[in-house]
Amino acid sequence: MGVDLMPFADNWAYLKTELAWLDRLLLLAVARQRKEIKTVKKYASVPADNVSSYWWKGVISVPNPAYDDCRVPTKAQRKPTGYQQQLESRIQVSAKDEIVLALPSIRHYLNLTLFEKNLLLMALAPEINRRYGRLYHYLQTGEDCSKASDLPTVDLALRLLCRNDLERRRSRAKLTGPDSLIERKVLRYVSPRPTTRLSSYLQLSEDWVDYLLAEKPDQRVLFKRLATPTEPVLALPAPTSVTRAIQIIQPNVAWDKLILPAAILTQMQTLSQQVSASFITRTKTGKTALLVGAPGTGKTMAAKAIAASLRHPLCQVDLKQIEAADHADVLTALDPVRYPVLLIQSASVWFGRNSALPKAQLAKWLKQRQSAPGLLIFSSRHLHTIKASWRQQIDATITLPLPHRAERAMLWRQAFSGIACSDTIDWATLAQSYKLPGGEIQRIAQDAITIAQSKNAKTITLSDIKQAIAQRGK
Repeated sequence: MGVDLMPFADNWAYLKTELAWLDRLLLLAVARQRKEIKTVKKYASVPADNVSSYWWKGVISVPNPAYDDCRVPTKAQRKPTGYQQQLESRIQVSAKDEIVLALPSIRHYLNLTLFEKNLLLMALAPEINRRYGRLYHYLQTGEDCSKASDLPTVDLALRLLCRNDLERRRSRAKLTGPDSLIERKVLRYVSPRPTTRLSSYLQLSEDWVDYLLAEKPDQRVLFKRLATPTEPVLALPAPTSVTRAIQIIQPNVAWDKLILPAAILTQMQTLSQQVSASFITRTKTGKTALLVGAPGTGKTMAAKAIAASLRHPLCQVDLKQIEAADHADVLTALDPVRYPVLLIQSASVWFGRNSALPKAQLAKWLKQRQSAPGLLIFSSRHLHTIKASWRQQIDATITLPLPHRAERAMLWRQAFSGIACSDTIDWATLAQSYKLPGGEIQRIAQDAITIAQSKNAKTITLSDIKQAIAQRGK
């Protein structure tokens, strides 16, 4: 078991990992704001210039900065590409070891987005160390004050956790409605004086603070609070191996990340448009698709891209990872209302010749899924492992081929995107020499980066890549 897959020792070990990321995010934001204030003060002649700086900075040409000016990266620091996946893997390993993690549990049972989870983390951080409150105050006012409020505002949370206006609008909408954290009494607005909602502070309800900070959280507390709302809601599943089999992720995979033939990409985008229309019109018609391809051809990545285009979380279930006694319970739990976009991996376990479940039970479940708006995606290594009677009921069958030489060259470049590589690497020759699927190329690239980092190298060389390939026996 690798280091990244070690379970968390307890809930506090998990919180320290999340807070380390929040530290980096806040310190970068502080550095950028200090540079902004320094630039404005240098050229502002009257107090009114401070207020209008957003306008006049776009009109005048500011000279080159002085030698002691703080140089800040132009792009906001966000979680590395693999951070969320590694974190989710450790959370799953912890769950298998019966280690309860409070924040992931809330996210799972409330089906929260990544923004909502990070919002809870921001609200919780000052309960652990008041330093976070002082950082929030500085980012909100530009002033250092030890007696300031420790709470983050809605505006600060949107600025730190969202990348653009579209994300800010959608994330702000998550704070309204019957399923929002505000309505569920997890968060509450705090306004010391009449003000806008954007300027209001966000505070965790006291009932939730103790649960989130417990070294070993009591899941009975979670279920008691979530199961007694003001109005009836769908019953929550018990914390069993069944719920652990259901992985919910918030994908962020754009279409241009898929290196596929144009016809296949168009087929996926058409399917996404049809499902999107069913969500908008609320028609009682769910779509189904079967992704077929060898390991590493990008079946899971394609499902993530479709879910991202639909702006829905992806529910992912690998049937090979489920105990035989739990199959019927997992099937019952996968209702279309709670999990509208669902990926069933290793689909032949249920829909093959030696099915783990009765045909009548599967047919009833499939009809239920197809009678509600949503998307059900099956994935399988081979087409023939899915019985023909089931294939006939699937709306779209999409076969993902192994990449050709030109596509492999693009995948190599994409795997090292944003990483400094030696100019002597011939990607076309590398693609011709090794006929590898995209998933294997991604794993080799990560190994090559690790090898280069262990040598404190400034660039990735062809030798690093070949060493990584040799380690995997290719």
